[in-house]
Amino acid sequence: MSRLLFFTLCFSLILFTPFFSEAQTSRVTIEVTNVVVNNGNVIIAIFANAEEFRSEIPSSYAVIPSTAVVLRHEFNLPYGEYAITIFQDANRNNRLDFNILGIPRELLGLSNYNGRGIPARDFNRLKIRFNAPSASVTIGLHRF
Repeated sequence: MSRLLFFTLCFSLILFTPFFSEAQTSRVTIEVTNVVVNNGNVIIAIFANAEEFRSEIPSSYAVIPSTAVVLRHEFNLPYGEYAITIFQDANRNNRLDFNILGIPRELLGLSNYNGRGIPARDFNRLKIRFNAPSASVTIGLHRF
C-alpha cells in the first residue's frame, strides 16, 4: 500500500509541477517618445540584472524603424526587475556613438531617467519592477 502511495505522489509531482513552477510573465508595452522620424532605427535593450547591464548584453531587445514620433513595442517578460535603454541609431551601425568626451551623439533614453542631468549608469538606479500581467512604460529620447 505504501508503495502505491509513493508512486501516486511521484506521478502527481511529475504531472502537476509544470503548472505550478511556470514563471509568470508580464506583457510590457514600451512607448518611446521624441523619435526623429525616418532617421535610422530605434533600438530597445532590456537588461534583467546588473551583470547583463555591465556587459551590455541584453536579455531581450528590438530594432524598430523610426517611422513615427512615438513608437510602441511589446515584450513578454518574466516578472522581475529590468533596466531599459533605448537609443536612436541614426547611422544604422547598431551601436550608440559617443563623442571624444564620452557624451552620446545619438538620442538616448533610459528607464527611471527624466531627461535632466547626467543619467545614472547603474542598474539599481535604472531598474523597473514588472509584477503584473500587463504593464506599460514611457521612455523619452534625449540629446546630451
